[in-house]
Amino acid sequence: MKKLICMLLTLAMLIPAMSIYATEAGFEDVAESDWYYNAVIYCFENGLMDGVSDTAFNPKGVVTRAQFVRALANMEGVNLDDYADAASETLFIDVEASAWYATAVEWARQNEIVKGSSETTFNPLGQVTRQQMATMFERYASLKGQKVDYDSDLGVFSDKDAISEWAENGVKYSVAIGLFEGNEKGEFSPVGKATRAQLATVLMRFDSRSDSRILCWGDSLTMGIETGWGDFVDIPYAERLGEYLGVESVNLGIGSETSDMIAMRQGGIPVYVDDVTIPADCTPVEIAPMVDGSDEVSPFGLYGFEGINDCEIAGVKGRITDENGGNGSRWNTAIYFTRSEAGEEVQITEPTRIITKYMAEKRDDDVLVIWVGSNDLYGANDTSLFDTIVANQQAIIDYAGTDEYIIVGYTADMYIGNNNYRTCVDDYNALMAEKWGEKFLDVKAYMGTEQCLADHGIEPTAQDVEFLNKGWIPPSLLEDSANLIHFNQLGYDIVADMVAQKIVELGYLK
Repeated sequence: MKKLICMLLTLAMLIPAMSIYATEAGFEDVAESDWYYNAVIYCFENGLMDGVSDTAFNPKGVVTRAQFVRALANMEGVNLDDYADAASETLFIDVEASAWYATAVEWARQNEIVKGSSETTFNPLGQVTRQQMATMFERYASLKGQKVDYDSDLGVFSDKDAISEWAENGVKYSVAIGLFEGNEKGEFSPVGKATRAQLATVLMRFDSRSDSRILCWGDSLTMGIETGWGDFVDIPYAERLGEYLGVESVNLGIGSETSDMIAMRQGGIPVYVDDVTIPADCTPVEIAPMVDGSDEVSPFGLYGFEGINDCEIAGVKGRITDENGGNGSRWNTAIYFTRSEAGEEVQITEPTRIITKYMAEKRDDDVLVIWVGSNDLYGANDTSLFDTIVANQQAIIDYAGTDEYIIVGYTADMYIGNNNYRTCVDDYNALMAEKWGEKFLDVKAYMGTEQCLADHGIEPTAQDVEFLNKGWIPPSLLEDSANLIHFNQLGYDIVADMVAQKIVELGYLK
């Protein structure tokens, strides 16, 4: 009898604990040990999917067409009320205007994410297959302006021949960016019915990509200069890269900077100040930044402050400015520190490091695109600067503490009509390829070909042919000036496309 009472007491203690667990997790049919647990909770907490009831998610249940379009609309944050009038006049006779999915169906139809099962029917309760889901995600990504043309090798799936021709592009896209994986048999299972657990997982993978961050460190090519210091393309490659991948991509380019100057801003090369008094008020005070072990003033911040501000010196938060506390000019003969708020005067009597914005905000999951060294090669006719440039690239990587980076190669073969400018660009690219392996991206190898022009519908001009015969990037992709070193909008877009392709190939956003 005592043994029975103990068992009953134990059971009574467990029941409340189990109920609390179910409430916190949201659904009684989703256990923390399930492979889809995190995805289900993510989708529920972010308003992407609801349960089939207050206590059940039905993870093994099939995904209907209605459920899918509503989940996409939720992820997009669509104001579905805007589609109520159109939904009331829908051509689909099997979609009632009062149905919970009617406005989502209309949104998806208008944006060509989904099509009807016929001209007059949508089949809202129809079950979605994996290849259908992959295709609709591709259409959704295309709607958002993201890159969707990835040439994934579908041969990795033993049932690749079962993938419908109309679905190949969608499957390639979805596999490339890590939305879908094969099963334990190495199959994609294209006509397999997608489950609610699978949909939750794919939604989480797609939506959580927006939390990623790409830092594009570089000079004027990253900055997006086209024909002069005051003339920029509408969308520099760094910003376009963010559009293509659907993530935050930060432009950290400053024109004319050499690889060491860029490493100083990033934190790879420490920069210090000494013998300076930061006043109690917000009056700008001139500083003379120094690199460790040298009394010589470094060129830190002389060409601009991108990626530096907001910064900190000796625990005082502020900004690097001009003498008036402003953002400075293209060429700063001196730089100043202006504290953000008044406080106690601080006397600096020993080397004290400047902590820049992206030093303070460093994240372990940052992806780096490092396009530096072009200005190091000004007038170079041999590869003697290779070790110095690589050391600065390595310093950037080491400080970031990440293995997810890309080194972009050099592009310019001439400058202001001087054919001897950078005669060793190809030699440097070859050395960089050997040094960095798969993480090196030689954009010139593709952009300097007639195929590149053909892929973008450009008929080569006589000057293009002249440049192509020399292995140079053709003027049709370059700035419309005598410099022929920066790109036009199409040229920068091609760079962004190539960088996006490389980031996906290396699996950095999965």
